[in-house]
Amino acid sequence: MMMQAAPIPAAPSEPYAYVKEPLVEVEKPVLKVTPEPHILQDLSTVDRLFITKRLRVRSVLFLRGKKNRFFVRTSDQNLVYTIEEQNSWWVGYFCYGLRPLQLHVRDGSGTEVMRINRPYACTSRILPCQLQRVQVFSPPGTKIGSIEQVWTAVRPEYVVSRENGERIFWISGPRVTISCFRDIQFHIYNTDGESVGSTCKRWQGVLHAMFLAPVTDRFGVAFDRDLSVEDKALLLAATLLLDYMYYDV
Repeated sequence: MMMQAAPIPAAPSEPYAYVKEPLVEVEKPVLKVTPEPHILQDLSTVDRLFITKRLRVRSVLFLRGKKNRFFVRTSDQNLVYTIEEQNSWWVGYFCYGLRPLQLHVRDGSGTEVMRINRPYACTSRILPCQLQRVQVFSPPGTKIGSIEQVWTAVRPEYVVSRENGERIFWISGPRVTISCFRDIQFHIYNTDGESVGSTCKRWQGVLHAMFLAPVTDRFGVAFDRDLSVEDKALLLAATLLLDYMYYDV
């Protein structure tokens, strides 16, 4: 008996049936780049700095030069910076407070965060010879500004400028800068004439003035908390310059 073949089914209109799913957009992960902290971040939240100066007596006695060391602290006595003076061994014995130098500013980890360069300049209150000028670099090699002396016959004045030459602060001192039985203040003003801070040379008593003044001293600077860290660093450098100008013996 002949078997009847089964009929071949017709081909489907679509050879393959695709399962259509709704498209889902996959969000790409956003990489959050955390900015590196500023090299002067220790100054971001402070509004005053207290500075203690100590002469390296051993260097003086062994004819290695007259060099100072500074310790910069906050109002709660936290050590922020340690500053070391570098100069030629002979300039301290002959140039005293006018000596050319470099100041290396290091933070608590020993990293140099700022460098202050001061060339030699013979300053006179009577004649405008070579006026004082320091350049500030932070980090070392990158200039952030300068401090320049303005010639005046009576009151000492200084101007603080950024690296592009923009003047941001004026510093005006008293007619008499001798610290005798009183603190001495240099007032800091912005370009609008508003007071934004001051520096202060501390009077520490008669015994200190007679015996310890050449070896150790104290002074400080106060400023607005909202200033940028670069501006605060410039005011710190200006305070150090004023100490060398008037109180380094």
